[in-house]
Amino acid sequence: VTMQGNKKDTADTIGADEGFLEELGKNCKDMEKDFEQIVATRSEELAAIADTIKVLNDDDALELFKKTVPSPSLLQVQETNKALKSKALSMIASARGSVASPQLDLISLALRSKKVSFDKVIKMVDNMVEALKKEQSDDDTKNDYCKEELHKADQAKKELQHKLMTLSNEMQDHNDNLDRLRNQVAELEQGIKDLDKAVADATEQRKEEHDEYVQEAAENRGALQILEFARNRLNKFYNPKEYKEPPKRELTEEERMYSAYGGDIGTTPAPGGIANTGAMAFVEVSAHASDEDKPAPPPKVGGFKKNEASKGVLGMIDMIVQDLKTEVQEAEFEEKNAQEDYEKLMADSAAKRAADSKSISAREGAIAEREQDLQEAKDTSSAKMKELQENQEYTAEVHQTCDFLLENYSKRKEARAQEMDGLKKAKEILSGADFSLVQTANFLRRRQ
Repeated sequence: VTMQGNKKDTADTIGADEGFLEELGKNCKDMEKDFEQIVATRSEELAAIADTIKVLNDDDALELFKKTVPSPSLLQVQETNKALKSKALSMIASARGSVASPQLDLISLALRSKKVSFDKVIKMVDNMVEALKKEQSDDDTKNDYCKEELHKADQAKKELQHKLMTLSNEMQDHNDNLDRLRNQVAELEQGIKDLDKAVADATEQRKEEHDEYVQEAAENRGALQILEFARNRLNKFYNPKEYKEPPKRELTEEERMYSAYGGDIGTTPAPGGIANTGAMAFVEVSAHASDEDKPAPPPKVGGFKKNEASKGVLGMIDMIVQDLKTEVQEAEFEEKNAQEDYEKLMADSAAKRAADSKSISAREGAIAEREQDLQEAKDTSSAKMKELQENQEYTAEVHQTCDFLLENYSKRKEARAQEMDGLKKAKEILSGADFSLVQTANFLRRRQ
């Protein structure tokens, strides 16, 4: 949001600067046209003055001027006018200073002519004073304009440099955040890979443990069946009351039909399995012993009598059966716990994988946003760099136009003031000359 606000402010500033630059270009073009017109007019004026001087200095014109010399009755007036012209020329010379002035040269030339009209010279002085005032006013305006433009350009430059510094810091922050987010995504992805491998290893281990449990359980059941068969077989002989008949085999439909027609199919199945006990186990059985390995026949004895030691054998079988059942229960308990632990591991792993995947998605979204912000900052920075370059070019143009005036403004102003002061004093002298001429002419008329 802050960057969007900054972007809007920057866009508004750019619009205002572009409008100001366009208006400034128009004003500069108008001023250039006015300056070209002034230069052309001054050139025409100087040409006219040069032509006038050439005409006035012509030999025929000088001969004509000699014929128009005043009568002796006006000699006193001429001497007075000569002194005034000399003073006026002195004032104009003092006003000239070190700067060449065609207007002062023209006035000096007019005063040096043999037949001069002070009224015309005074008018020329007035015109020149007005021209000097206008030139000074133009210099004042241009001086203020140049200072203001250079100040604005300098302020715009500082603002652009500050903005570029801010954008540089923002881009650095974006790059740092992107590096951090990308490292986090890489760590999470590696964590998911490690988790998947751990899950696969745990699954393989669980499968091996389960297969081992199934094998062991089958062997234990086989051993129990053999022991149960052995105990039942001993009970049949020693304890007939505890003997249990093997379950009858359930006949199939075909066997029942065969039996109904008088066939004998038997109802008790052959025990089969290990030693015909019906017990099955995944164990290797050694081959039958050969006749050579058979023991010698036992010696013949008298009448048989049931051994009382059978109770000890049956007790031992019961003890072994009980131990096997305990071992089976412990194995079942361990298998159940192992399966529960495995299922919990799978559930926790799935939850962690889902959480990490969600975290990766969130960070990838943040990376996309940061990349967009970074690109916007780069675009804005490029635009500001272009503005700064344009600002520097415009500042150079203003310096090119204004440096001479700014460096010489005080001198030019002082020179003009000195020039106007001399002109005003010359005017005062010439104005006094007109007044004396009127008094002298009246005196001569009264004498006649």
